[in-house]
Amino acid sequence: MVIFPENEETNIGVHAILTTSDGKVILQQRDSNPNIVNPGKISMFGGTIKKTDSLKKALRRELLEELEFDLKNHPLSKLGTYEKKKQIDGIDYTIHVYVIKEVDLKKLKLHEGKDFVVGKAKEILKNPNLTRITRLALTDYPEKV
Repeated sequence: MVIFPENEETNIGVHAILTTSDGKVILQQRDSNPNIVNPGKISMFGGTIKKTDSLKKALRRELLEELEFDLKNHPLSKLGTYEKKKQIDGIDYTIHVYVIKEVDLKKLKLHEGKDFVVGKAKEILKNPNLTRITRLALTDYPEKV
């Protein structure tokens, strides 16, 4: 469990690849707003860990905010840890990625982003509009889960 002192800012995020019962991946088509991170790109759901969060607490909070999705009662497994680098991504930032299985797309309510991107990981990887970290995680996804 990762816990931070209250006064400490973090450069750590927690994101999730959501999967349906038939093995499709659910990602986010981000808004084109130039004031957000990765505008117009396809990314995972999730966000930054707040000061006193554990990884799972932060992931639960982010998914409730973004999708009204509670990860309780869903299989959850850690896929890996990925690093954003200042020279490539403009920021040094660690992202912990989880896979959440058996998600029902019809029950998700999108509050952030433009739309859902749904499909087999192999097909989504052909899209040039993926964020770098999403591409890395999806590349690892079929082998590790």
